[in-house]
Amino acid sequence: MDDKERLKIVLKHLLEHNDGHLEDYRRWIELAEKNRLDLVAQSLKEAHEHVEKAGIALSAALNLMKE
Repeated sequence: MDDKERLKIVLKHLLEHNDGHLEDYRRWIELAEKNRLDLVAQSLKEAHEHVEKAGIALSAALNLMKE
């Protein structure tokens, strides 16, 4: 397996892992909101946005590998 194939595999794994984190953040945001921890929920939402942006960048990198 060459480096390009290895990188494609790693990018796919990172995307899946990133998606799992997004689900976790959503769950913790709901819990914070339920417990009226508004500032905590807001911080978690910000973290969620950053992780979402990371997913977009990872997806773009993977798409570039397909070209």
